[in-house]
Parts: sequence; C-alpha cells; structure tokens
Amino acid sequence: MFHTSLNKLLGIRYPIIQGALGGSTRPVSDATLVSCVSNAGGLGILAIWNQSNSRILKEIDRVRVLTDKPFGVNVAAIHSSYDFSKKVKVLAEAGIRIVTTGRGDPNIPAISILKDHGIKVLPVVATARQAMSVEKKGADAVVASGCEAGGHVGMITTLTLVPQVVDAVEIPVVAAGGIGDARGFVAALALGACGIQMGTRFVATRESILPLPLKEKILRASADDTVVTTMRTGWPTRALKSRFTEEWDKLNKRGASPRELRDFRRMVLKKVREDIEEDTIGAGQVCGMLNDLKSAKDIICEIIESACTIISGLEKTKSNNEL
Repeated sequence: MFHTSLNKLLGIRYPIIQGALGGSTRPVSDATLVSCVSNAGGLGILAIWNQSNSRILKEIDRVRVLTDKPFGVNVAAIHSSYDFSKKVKVLAEAGIRIVTTGRGDPNIPAISILKDHGIKVLPVVATARQAMSVEKKGADAVVASGCEAGGHVGMITTLTLVPQVVDAVEIPVVAAGGIGDARGFVAALALGACGIQMGTRFVATRESILPLPLKEKILRASADDTVVTTMRTGWPTRALKSRFTEEWDKLNKRGASPRELRDFRRMVLKKVREDIEEDTIGAGQVCGMLNDLKSAKDIICEIIESACTIISGLEKTKSNNEL
C-alpha cells in the first residue's frame, strides 16, 4: 500500500522524505539520521550547508557504511554557476543520484547542471509558478512547501499550495509544511501529492544530533511559538521564537542599518558557537503536535500503519453513507 510515483522515482519503500535540516554549527540531518530514515523505508536527505568538500565526502561515506538504501543530498542553488558546478561535480563523482534544492526557482541553471551529471532533481518550491518553471527546466519532481514549514518559507499554506501545484504540473508533487503524522500524510495524498516531506518531526527524534535541551524546546512549543524571521539567513525562515528573534524584530522596526543587522547576526552566531543551547531553532508550526521523542523508524512505521487505519475508517464511512 502507498506505492506512488515517488516510490518508483526514488527507489524507496514508503513515499516519505526527510527534509534537509541545517544548523548553526553543523547540519542536523547528518549521516546517522539520514541512514536511519532510509533504512526505515523513507528517503534520508543529507544537509551540507556550510560544509567543506572533504567533510561532505566523509559524511557521504558514513551514510554508505550505515545503509545500502537510497538517500539524497540537499544543495543550495544560490551561488554562481561556476561554484555550483564544482559542488555538483564533487557529488556526482561520489555517486550521488538524488538532490533536493531549496529557495524556489534558482537564478542559476542549477537543474540543468544537476541533470547533466545524471542526478534526479527535486526542487522545493513555494508557489505554483515556481513549480511550473522548474518543471520546464527538467525537474523530476517538486516539493510544494507551505508557510507552516520550518526553515525557509513562502507565503502560501500547504493546504492551498499543494492542489494548485498538482494542477499546474505533470511531474510528481511532494507535500511539505505542517505534516507530522498519518493524518497529514493521508491529507497530502487526498490533495493529489504522491508523498510527503517532513523536517521538524525528524528533528525531534532520538537519532537527531540536536542537543536534548533544544529537542525539548520543540516538544514544549505550541504552533504560535514559531516566528518567520530573516535573522538566520537573510531570507524568511520559520523558527522558534527566542530573545534573539525578538531583538531582531525590534532592530528592523526601528530601521537599523545593514551594518547593525550584520553585526547583530554575527553576535548571535558567536553566542551559539559558545553555547549551542542559545541556538535559534528552525521549526515549523507542526511542533504543536509533537509530544515525545521517537526513533525515525517508529515515526515512519506509525505513519504508514495509522494511515491504513484512517483510510479504512473513511471507506467504512463511505459504505455507511451508501446504505
């Protein structure tokens, strides 16, 4: 059950992708988490933001020691074509065949560069227009990510974004944003998606390298404890509210200069490096649904099993209505 076009495209058992999870000091979705997701039948995605090529290759090797299942890598398509091409060449030579890209429709020919190396490309998009554009450029599938998601976000909710993207493109559509259990999984399929991507749910797992106090912050948080801020990267990003996000908001409201904002961001990064518990955690509104730490395997198994129960219940409702 739940064998969709995404399973065939990626060679995975279940149509569930673990979103790329960055971090201020090192990526949260490292080899351990990625391999656990892939071993459980989903697709683990290795985050490589701000990592050297040697570190990236070591992490890829670590993944391969821990799993023989498919996995992917997330690459930010925000630099020059030359820099991006160099990074892609490193990944291709390491045997990477699946890549997700973020921040919508890139300004550089990222998709064609990846495709030229035989890599399957799944861009994360925030609008139907972006989805149509990346489809024309050769994307194999798109991840339609609503504004409920953690990390970089657009302005449209998942519930309205996914069906618009499904209607706009012919390639498989993956739903993301605000999904953390079987109910969201079934809803995504009902909207026309062929699978889901989850980020925050996988941050709060036993295998995640995020320090326990930060995981506990996510588990204690409600949906309105998140905020969209430009503090972390300069782009709109959803994260848990903190004293830093509040101060950033005050700086912007009083019209702080670019230099002041730059200095403040540097100060925050310094604080985080000194004490990781000061980190402003990227987290989606789904955190209001999360109550306990589970393994990646348990999360995926529970979603699939509970989804079967939900669908069975819907079928019974339909049968009763027909009587």
